[in-house]
Amino acid sequence: MLFLDLMRRNVEHNLTPAERRVVRVCELKWGTPLPDNVIRASEDSDGGDGFDLVLASDCVYLESAFEPLLATLGDLLGPHTEALIVSKRRRKADKRFFVKLRKQFVVSEVTDDPNYARFTREGISIVRAVSRQYQGPRPL
Repeated sequence: MLFLDLMRRNVEHNLTPAERRVVRVCELKWGTPLPDNVIRASEDSDGGDGFDLVLASDCVYLESAFEPLLATLGDLLGPHTEALIVSKRRRKADKRFFVKLRKQFVVSEVTDDPNYARFTREGISIVRAVSRQYQGPRPL
């Protein structure tokens, strides 16, 4: 839980009070039903409380976790939700994850980051994934 505590501290120190009211830091066990305290984005309706953004960093390293991770992303990515997935390319198995990701979601590489060239040299990729039913950001 040390990582979750660090994330909570980062939210506390780096976000405004208004932003902190809508950010949720919680543990998810991939491939299991979402806990009651996590909103099911797949059941989100217009104006509902579904997620806007799911961040996943350094999650693609254990091949046996690929399917559970994809299943959990499927539960989280509703019609107004996008995921940003950051990963360091280490093995050929990592590529298999992204092939599976592209079969299930609409995926595009994020190339407009000012550090894109350095990330690419270091084998780091950032991709954006949305459901095939993605309708764009939620209206404000």
